[in-house]
Amino acid sequence: MSSDAVKKRKPKVIRNEAGTPETKRGRGEGDQDVRVYNEEVELEGRDPQQDYMLYKDTCATLAKLMAEIQELKSGGTKVGSVEIEERRRQCSVHFITLKKLNRLAHMRLKKGRDQTHEAKQRVDVLHLQLQNLLYEVMHLQKEIGKCLEFKSQHEEIELVSEEEFFQEAPADISRPHVTRDDNHQLTLARLDWELEQRKRLAEQYKMSLTRKEKIQKAIEQKREYLSSLQPGLQNIMQVKL
Repeated sequence: MSSDAVKKRKPKVIRNEAGTPETKRGRGEGDQDVRVYNEEVELEGRDPQQDYMLYKDTCATLAKLMAEIQELKSGGTKVGSVEIEERRRQCSVHFITLKKLNRLAHMRLKKGRDQTHEAKQRVDVLHLQLQNLLYEVMHLQKEIGKCLEFKSQHEEIELVSEEEFFQEAPADISRPHVTRDDNHQLTLARLDWELEQRKRLAEQYKMSLTRKEKIQKAIEQKREYLSSLQPGLQNIMQVKL
């Protein structure tokens, strides 16, 4: 390759809408350097207020240049003259600036809409979570109300007092190291002791019924014996008479 061909190489600048500004080797174009320009990255470093002031200054300059062109034409200067063409070139540069500012404004608008949409989505997710929590709280409140209104059958049982329970109940049932600090465990232990007492009393009642039946049977036998003696006694009384 000749030195003239190398001298004719110029960096190629292209516009890229994503990524960061970078310089990279182009493919299929020899060793030509390609500089990637990203306008979104430039937008991050620009101040909207400064762009607005630049827009106002550019519009004012354009209006001034247009007025000067109109004044030159009114004064008899021909179209295509150096003065008019110079002002037209300046107007073209300012129009390019306005197009760039307009493009940046649309990009800012799109970015703002995207950020608003993302914020709205986050708010919707938080709102949904809040509704779920409120529903769960309402459900738990209903369950707590049901528990508070629940009437257990053991409430109708007249249990022994706590003092009597700890005095009479064995340690494996009373478990004072647990029940003294836990009302629920205390109630369960008192119910267990009540059950043990009822079982013992039921056994005693059963034994008493058996003893009663034996006594009643013995009484019946003695009555039958006494009843069998009555005719003999009557005969003896009649013989004596």
